[in-house]
Amino acid sequence: MTKPLPYIRNNRPAVFDWMVFLCTVSLGFIFPSLGEFINTTTFSYWMLFATVLYTVGAWLKRMPLAYRMDQSPDKNKEIPFLFFLVLGHWVIFLIAGIFSDAAVRNIIGAAPQNPEHMETGVMILGSILLGTLISVLVYYPLKVKEKGGTKSPAFLFRRELVADIFLVASVAILSFVFWEKSIMALFFHVRPSSLGDVCFLFIFLSLAYLVFYLPLRYLFLIEDHFNKQTWQRLFFIFALILTKCLFEVATF
Repeated sequence: MTKPLPYIRNNRPAVFDWMVFLCTVSLGFIFPSLGEFINTTTFSYWMLFATVLYTVGAWLKRMPLAYRMDQSPDKNKEIPFLFFLVLGHWVIFLIAGIFSDAAVRNIIGAAPQNPEHMETGVMILGSILLGTLISVLVYYPLKVKEKGGTKSPAFLFRRELVADIFLVASVAILSFVFWEKSIMALFFHVRPSSLGDVCFLFIFLSLAYLVFYLPLRYLFLIEDHFNKQTWQRLFFIFALILTKCLFEVATF
């Protein structure tokens, strides 16, 4: 196995965080504004693509993660504020399901949604179910299934590598839509006039970043939530995001 692969294997959370950041920034060059992105005919397909990638990636990752956590001395360390992570995760995919509705209808050959009929209610109900199912898939406690025997380390590594690639791509798309071009867009409409306003905005955006990003990062957070380097890295990435946004505001 070449040197880069052991590095990825031993630093999965860090690789995930940095790859999501870089991919999200790259999408910003392709779609400069969220309005342009939403108005494209492919927007709903992007959201469906991100949802499917995330679901498949989470399913693929659970097995190797369960095997690894079963041998970890930190497996019993609880993640704080788990309820809020689950709730945030559910809300994200509820909204993603609503955005994906047009693509799903087009794929199955259904008529476009008519707000005057029951289609809206069906869409919302379907999105609620989607958010619930994906949240259960991700947050249901990990268990090693002995049926079928122990899997080889090579198989588990390849499976998790594919899972991580899928998760990076999906979370980057979701981060671009929900965070990069939605929450961070507040900077373009809120001009702080005092130090108190700056502090409030910083605290608000920090909390919003944690509420959005941590739920999607849960399958990595299980392993590294007790590691001080994890929170230092997340803070540094958030500082880069904030600096990038401040630069954009200054040149706007």
